[in-house]
Amino acid sequence: MIVPLLHQWTKANALFKPPVINQCRTIELKLTKLWHKAVETSLGKGNLARKNEFLHTLDTLFDILTCKCSIQLCSESNCSHSGKRENNSHIDCGCPREKKIPVLELEFIKAQRTKAEGQGSMQMGSIDYSETKKQIANAKKREQIREREQKKKMKSEEAIQREEELCQDVYHFFDIPPINVNATKLSELVDLSLEVLEPPLTTSLTSQELRNLKETPMQVPKCGEMCENGHRSSGPCLQPLEAR
Repeated sequence: MIVPLLHQWTKANALFKPPVINQCRTIELKLTKLWHKAVETSLGKGNLARKNEFLHTLDTLFDILTCKCSIQLCSESNCSHSGKRENNSHIDCGCPREKKIPVLELEFIKAQRTKAEGQGSMQMGSIDYSETKKQIANAKKREQIREREQKKKMKSEEAIQREEELCQDVYHFFDIPPINVNATKLSELVDLSLEVLEPPLTTSLTSQELRNLKETPMQVPKCGEMCENGHRSSGPCLQPLEAR
């Protein structure tokens, strides 16, 4: 039912396809609603005002464009470009780019929307094959660019995910426990009861040294200050007090 209608729109411009125009299901619902109004009018249902409103609808454009923004001709706004360029119209459109009316067709759509008694200032002629070919080529190029950008984005996301998984694997391989920054004793600095391969700050200490450190109060010099051993440190001095 909608094939002839879609053909008329694509005849005007090859870019008149979803989402610039409504989806097929939406168009079918609009046609069905209009058909029911026609049946009710033919059966004499409704008052005279509703009948006149329906008859007026038959003389206006069956508008299936997604964008309903108002179009204004240059001549209506005293624009300095009036008659000096191919497109003599303006539109203040906030629709997404993929739903915008093609600029070359703004004047045509304006004429179709404002036509009276089936006649508008612009009429549909034969297909402009050169322009249609150009439009199809441009649309195909935009689609290819969109696909390339989508693939590039997917590859980037996959690379980030692989890097995160690798970092996670390395972290689990070393299985380093967290450091308790609020520790007041060395025994609280790291939970040595954890089964870890490489606990931080203790890998170079022997078992005897660890036993000596257990329950020993910590001295934590400020960053850059000398500890009692004469070493400049950016962290806690790990030598026991009795050994200093």
